[in-house]
Amino acid sequence: MTHQKKLSAPNHYPVTEQEQKYVSTTEGSRSTETSVPAVLFLRDVVEYADTKKEAKKIVRNGDLLRNGEPVKDIREGLGELDVVELPPAEESYRVMRNAGRMEFVRTENTETVAKITGKDKQGERLLYRLHNGENYSTRDDFQTGNTLVFDEGVEEIELEEGAEVIIRKGSHAGDRATVKEVTERGMNPDTALVEADEEFETQLENLVAVTGTELE
Repeated sequence: MTHQKKLSAPNHYPVTEQEQKYVSTTEGSRSTETSVPAVLFLRDVVEYADTKKEAKKIVRNGDLLRNGEPVKDIREGLGELDVVELPPAEESYRVMRNAGRMEFVRTENTETVAKITGKDKQGERLLYRLHNGENYSTRDDFQTGNTLVFDEGVEEIELEEGAEVIIRKGSHAGDRATVKEVTERGMNPDTALVEADEEFETQLENLVAVTGTELE
């Protein structure tokens, strides 16, 4: 396992100086810049494990879920917008940005929310690449940049004027905003004028449409 000294742990980790000497780095599909290893969540956030050994036991028993699926390894990342569940404790959390840090916010909404970052044609099916590093295969045609919400079915939320969004990057990361205007810029990345506490412009790729969803 790869480790980092606590003092050099990434700034987005929700940790403070504690007795543990090391923080594990993330592995798997989640970006290391927007995820937290499962062991850190179990040990330092909810404090259901005092050691890596105890965290491994929780994972081995299938008692930690990410978007409804059991986490297989304590090094797996719990990333931006993931739903993290602890069935024995009847607790659910969503991973949210708060400026430069990731936070675990208690939630009763366990819908999986993922932004489409790309798509490919595979025979009669379409393969969608999602912001969390996972793929989704279907015959349904969705638009890159929009959001997919997985519950009993799949709902598409369009990233368009009037949409409510979450900002993923920059000084406003984690803020909710409303899209006021979308500007297509040809060879350059498309942008949007959004309104939160103030109006500002940002690239469309920095926004996740969440209209109609209740993430917290």
